[in-house]
Amino acid sequence: MKKLWQTEWFHIEFKDFINVDSENIADEKFYEKFKSYDDLPQKYTKNKIGIANDLIGFSKSYNKIMSIGCGNGIIEDYIVKNSGISILAIEPSNNSRWLKNKNNIRFISGFFPNCIATDEKYEFGYCSSIDYVFNDSEYIKFLKTIYDYKFKEFFLTEVIVPSNCFKSNIKYFLKSLLYKMGIYKHKGQFWGYLRTVDEHIEFLKNVGFKNIEYGQHNHGTYWIKVGNE
Repeated sequence: MKKLWQTEWFHIEFKDFINVDSENIADEKFYEKFKSYDDLPQKYTKNKIGIANDLIGFSKSYNKIMSIGCGNGIIEDYIVKNSGISILAIEPSNNSRWLKNKNNIRFISGFFPNCIATDEKYEFGYCSSIDYVFNDSEYIKFLKTIYDYKFKEFFLTEVIVPSNCFKSNIKYFLKSLLYKMGIYKHKGQFWGYLRTVDEHIEFLKNVGFKNIEYGQHNHGTYWIKVGNE
């Protein structure tokens, strides 16, 4: 696992609209700058639509699916507009304000699985780019809730992995060492945690999953599929 700091988001400088915090992950206030999907960066929107199209293909055997941590809901909005699928969209923050009162989207504000009825079952579920907000112990707990729910198929999508080049690893090691010694202070907004695909798979196996597959979206991030026997 590696920590990630960023000074910009799709060429938008953080310092222009938030107080940069190198210790804590950006909260929902980060997205208050944007008033509609049209305000979002074009590259961001293109990547999200690519993920949505992949999910439409992955879930073609289902007429209803669950999204955990739907964020601003751009993926969910695209899916229901371009398929016959209905979505239960779950998000604890206020980021999903654009999803409310959308046809074929039922929005619940809360944390999975406590926010849904115990007898409410979905065979297909996914989450997109939420793994980075969890430290290792939190991530394992989250994956265990996915395993216990017994989805027939579940996808972790838009999984971003750390660079594995020698230069990048040395640079990260030295910065981490100097930070612990109090010599170096990280610049930029703390953005979360990155893990290799192997680390994700190890955690998934540890919570009980045996059927695990993975691949890449067109823009380079990964998807990981798990299933219950």
